[in-house]
Amino acid sequence: MADEAPAGRALQLARAFAAMTAIGAVTSPPVANVGALLMLVAFAFVPDVGARLGRVLREPLGIGWLALVAALLVAVLVGSVLNSPQAALRGLLDWRHFLLLPVALAAFDTTASRLRFALVLVALALVGAVAVLVAMQVGYSRNEMFPGIVLRNPVTQALTFSIGALLAGLLAATQTQWRRGARLLLALAALALVAQLVFLQSGRSGAVGLAVAIVIALLLTLRGRARIVALVAAPLVGLAIYSAAPNMQQRFGLAVSEMRNAASLPSYSSMGIRVIIWQTSAELIEARPMLGYGLGGFAPAYERQIKLHHTEGWKALPTSDPHNQFLSLWAEAGLLGLAAFNAFLIGALRQPGDPPYRAAGVALLAAWCVNSLFSSHFQVFNEGHLIVLLLGVFLARTPAPGALAP
Repeated sequence: MADEAPAGRALQLARAFAAMTAIGAVTSPPVANVGALLMLVAFAFVPDVGARLGRVLREPLGIGWLALVAALLVAVLVGSVLNSPQAALRGLLDWRHFLLLPVALAAFDTTASRLRFALVLVALALVGAVAVLVAMQVGYSRNEMFPGIVLRNPVTQALTFSIGALLAGLLAATQTQWRRGARLLLALAALALVAQLVFLQSGRSGAVGLAVAIVIALLLTLRGRARIVALVAAPLVGLAIYSAAPNMQQRFGLAVSEMRNAASLPSYSSMGIRVIIWQTSAELIEARPMLGYGLGGFAPAYERQIKLHHTEGWKALPTSDPHNQFLSLWAEAGLLGLAAFNAFLIGALRQPGDPPYRAAGVALLAAWCVNSLFSSHFQVFNEGHLIVLLLGVFLARTPAPGALAP
């Protein structure tokens, strides 16, 4: 690529280990942990590591990241006082993947490195999609409740396919300098992954995330009449796809029914328990809105609170996750943590990345935010590692010529 001179070995290794971490996040946590550690170690040997980190921490996303880190450290202190230092530190470890964000921002400062990372994700999604077809034929699944699960779980698998579909479609639409055959292959890959999401996948997060991401990507990449036409057509196409997909109708219909009837459900359900958890979490937040219960403090506080309403049955089950990222931060880090998280999100939106990768980063951030109304997608292992790397890579900015040696 014209914008990338031969990078130093340490920088190349850091980028390769970032890809390894992303692959491990959707296949094997030990692989992700090793990849993340090696990524950090390799980046530490980049000759201009200090200059690179100094640059990205002065950018909008870097400033937002610093605000979030500061709020989490305050929440550690609160948790240490209200609960125990050990519990607070364990809570902080749940956010350890955020250490990768400034490293990714600093390492992926060329168009070529971002493109390679995007193509790795597209290839990973395609391999997974083929593996799903084989698994369904032979009756294999990593999850006994759902057929054809070959990645970590139904949610992670569906999200992986949505990421691959978005990136393949975005590259096919924007890389007009490429050969027509290459763009056609990417377009076909995007369609194949969408078909997987619509007709075969059980994870609702993937379909929701892709729908949100497509709308945001259209807003950011199109102009004038083309944008208007696309935004009018997108919901119509989405409605047509939903009408033709019994699997999707069943999964979303079940979710709505469980949420509406949570109070009267006779047994545990994934959405019914969420309603109970959200109601109880709101009570906890009302009691301590400013500083919350500290990192690691949600689980014991929830266990005490739920016993005031339910003493047995599925509604009395304890939990350490409110299944809503915003409630989670508010409960454990208070309004300070929620404000810092919003500053982080605003910093990501203001980050001056390069097209079309900025569109991909912002679109995937929006998808994560919507899905995080129902799960803690910035914090749990699989989705947390993914979004940190996606933001770091695709919102990375190419410095002005001569600003940094590649």
